[in-house]
Amino acid sequence: MEFRDRTIILGVTGGIAIHKSLDLASQLVKSGASVHVVMTENATCLVQPLQFQVISRNPVLLNLFDTGTDWKPPHIDLADRADLLAIVPATANIIGKLANGIADDPLSTVAVSVHCPILLAPAMNGHMYQNPFVKRNIDTLKEQGIHFVEPASGDLACGYEGVGRLNTVEMILESMRNILVSTAARLETQDLRGTRVLVTAGATREYLDPVRFITNRSSGKMGYAIAEAAAQRGAEVQLVSGTATVPPPVGIEIQQVETTLDMYDALQAAFNETDIVIMAGAPTDYRPREFTPHKIKKTAETLTLPLERNPDIAQTLGERKTHQTLVCFAAETNDLLENAKKKLIRKNCDLIVANDVLAEGAGFQSDTNIVTLLDRDGTCEQLPRSSKRDVADAILTKIISIRNTTAK
Repeated sequence: MEFRDRTIILGVTGGIAIHKSLDLASQLVKSGASVHVVMTENATCLVQPLQFQVISRNPVLLNLFDTGTDWKPPHIDLADRADLLAIVPATANIIGKLANGIADDPLSTVAVSVHCPILLAPAMNGHMYQNPFVKRNIDTLKEQGIHFVEPASGDLACGYEGVGRLNTVEMILESMRNILVSTAARLETQDLRGTRVLVTAGATREYLDPVRFITNRSSGKMGYAIAEAAAQRGAEVQLVSGTATVPPPVGIEIQQVETTLDMYDALQAAFNETDIVIMAGAPTDYRPREFTPHKIKKTAETLTLPLERNPDIAQTLGERKTHQTLVCFAAETNDLLENAKKKLIRKNCDLIVANDVLAEGAGFQSDTNIVTLLDRDGTCEQLPRSSKRDVADAILTKIISIRNTTAK
């Protein structure tokens, strides 16, 4: 039922696994989707466009300069109507184009024009898939929220054995189904409308001299995902961000800060007018006692740097809060739950999001996270490894539950 009356753009590139795209198109049509196929020139060397046209019951887009029957260019018309763009198979070429914003054919132009989720199912020789340039492009796309169906391992058409096979049609359909369900739920859920949410993200820096500083590995991904999720659920969001490795979410009020004291001042100023504060940022705990106005020269064998504590932002807000819901993070490397529970009490938080940053697929710079939610009632909920966006939605749902219980 998830595909019924949905407009799906199926991008087809010149990979040897293209025959599976025919099956995918057929399955989507049988499920009630309106399927529109966009083929690259290389794809047409392997499969005739007429085959996709007969299966999809729609014209196949092959040329950017086709006039169509409407005043809109066909690629823009498709982009405006699409609920999902799935590129199956996705070659190293199309992945590279999308990662670098290149739009030089119908498919890449559609991809930079759509407003809907994008799913890529890579398929290529194993050496190509492991190439550092290809891996970098894939990482870039994942950071931008592009979904992937990872390739499978096994015998490859080129005679090699390894990772690179296009995953099964069933797995691709399941991924498409999950994306559509998740997107629909986010668009329909406005349970934070009328709520003011303050989110911190990223790392702060504490300068030793004009060129050196103390910081941490926070990428800002978790905080940015929370800010974006809260805005889509109707909240008025203010984002206070230190240094991050990814672009900030579009359409959200953002205040850039650099030091922990800068973040402290920004939150103190906004706190009274806020309903929910989510401390996903990673302020540096200590700062140099003195700032050296000129670069510190390399002289002695050792260098002693006296440090002093920065203010504990979360604890300060916990002491001040009246009507606010305060959510803190506990990034730990050992005794996760014990340390998180202590922080929950010490900082007077309403919810602690605890994660072991040494665990695979969790913590700083990762696209996924594995967290445990602990509240003041003693509830402890461990979430499975999920994308940081899905973790963000789970955190927000828990916050709403806490606020509803408190209001009763």
